[in-house]
Amino acid sequence: MTANALIYHPTVSHYLRFVATTVGRDKLLRTLQYFSRFYAWYLFRTDSPPRVIAPYEAIKKQFGATRKALRLGKNVEHFKAAAAAMDDTKTQDGFLRYCAVGRQLGYAVYLTLDMATFLDSAGIRKFESAKRLQKEAYRA
Repeated sequence: MTANALIYHPTVSHYLRFVATTVGRDKLLRTLQYFSRFYAWYLFRTDSPPRVIAPYEAIKKQFGATRKALRLGKNVEHFKAAAAAMDDTKTQDGFLRYCAVGRQLGYAVYLTLDMATFLDSAGIRKFESAKRLQKEAYRA
């Protein structure tokens, strides 16, 4: 089958090993981003002046954009995982296998739509349907 030849191609495996190195960086950035979000909220709730809150808001936004850039191309990993879950007939029964495939396809669709809105969120090229695509990505 053509899909299997593409999914299990050595170039795809090499690409996935390269992309997997960003996981640790993403976890660190997510921790800093969420801490900044919490601390900005805390400062807002304690009636701190906006000049004190502004740096934490900027950190939150910039790390969010950086994490989005790190996720570019990660949808391929989830498409491959969906194909591998579908082919795995020995360790899972049918229902669990279809649930695993659905989960991986959901992540893949989310990341694909998220990737489509990257140019807009980075300010490189604005387009009108970016908000709708991001909303659909969150629903996936």
